[in-house]
Amino acid sequence: MKLRSSISAAITLLFVVAVIAMLVGQQLGQPILLGFVVTGSMSPTLEPGDGFVAVPPALAGDIEEGDVVTFDARELEGGGLTTHRVVGETDEGYTTRGDANPFTDQDGPEPPVQESQIVAVAWRFGGEVVVIPHLGTVAMALQGFVAALVGLVDAVPGAEALTDGDVSSLMIGGGVLLLLYSFLSDLLGKSTHHKKERSRSRGGAVRASVLLAVILLLILAPATASMVVPSGTNDLTIVSSQSPSSSPTVIERGGNQTLEYNITNNGFIPLVTVIEPASTGVEVEETVHVVRRGESAGTTATLYAPEETGVYYRAVSERQYIGVLPVSLIVTLHNVHPWVAILAINGVIAAVVTVMFAFAIGFQPIRFRDSSRDTPLAETVRRKVRKWL
Repeated sequence: MKLRSSISAAITLLFVVAVIAMLVGQQLGQPILLGFVVTGSMSPTLEPGDGFVAVPPALAGDIEEGDVVTFDARELEGGGLTTHRVVGETDEGYTTRGDANPFTDQDGPEPPVQESQIVAVAWRFGGEVVVIPHLGTVAMALQGFVAALVGLVDAVPGAEALTDGDVSSLMIGGGVLLLLYSFLSDLLGKSTHHKKERSRSRGGAVRASVLLAVILLLILAPATASMVVPSGTNDLTIVSSQSPSSSPTVIERGGNQTLEYNITNNGFIPLVTVIEPASTGVEVEETVHVVRRGESAGTTATLYAPEETGVYYRAVSERQYIGVLPVSLIVTLHNVHPWVAILAINGVIAAVVTVMFAFAIGFQPIRFRDSSRDTPLAETVRRKVRKWL
């Protein structure tokens, strides 16, 4: 019976982790472990609400015709994560189409998909996408529930900052929920103790793990924000023209234009910056830079225009990381995915803080003497007034 309960608990935990991973992935624009579709554009392969195993592009290998990929669309349905099948490849990028659609995405407003836009590849076994029926339906239902809770929190005066949607606020909000859970579980655990035991216990105790969680939250949230906020992809629209122009985005066909990129470190810890092409038709002179405190670094990106006239998309990616790991290791993790590097850096910071906390404070409950215990409120007020007079 115990084994059956353990297996049931493990399955439930895995299911909860899978759903949370999908929700966090949707928020971050990067599927984590699993992805799901919300429309019927991939029917009958993936019906609305179906989930799939999301493999990072670095692990999936070369993108081939027939692969089902999740990419960050520029124009399709207003932009955002889209899961469609690769049906061709051109010099400008991949051609994609939903299995239920009669036309490719590129027949509409969506430009060819660049490798940098692809964030996941659906895992196939025996040539067929592995489908997890209705998993996305559960995630969407939970997403609606979370949205309702966010609406309630947003209605509380002064709490709007927790719902502004950025990554640091997401971390802080998650940390607050974990702290509330910790306090509630501690409270419920205490309520099961014998009354005599409870009466003999001294008040003013704080669990060391709760204090450590607060410290980690206050350190990791801004650390993550410092790496995420300045990073991103700079999308550029160029025009391949018959004749030269003074405009930097209008390039004579077959020609090129050079852009300058400068990075300044105003913090105390060295930064590792990776600037690299995020589309075809782009070359970056030097991609990896280590910028120490108070220093600056720069590089140039060259945009090339095709021989055929028209409008084309070019993109340059810039990522910044706190330099607490060897540069070569950060670059290797970055090549897997930027969030892998960020999580590894956060892991190192968390480990260092935890070790320092263990040596300085330890993990025994921290007790504070409550001088006002059993003291009437009026007497407490009088004491405070006499103190300041």
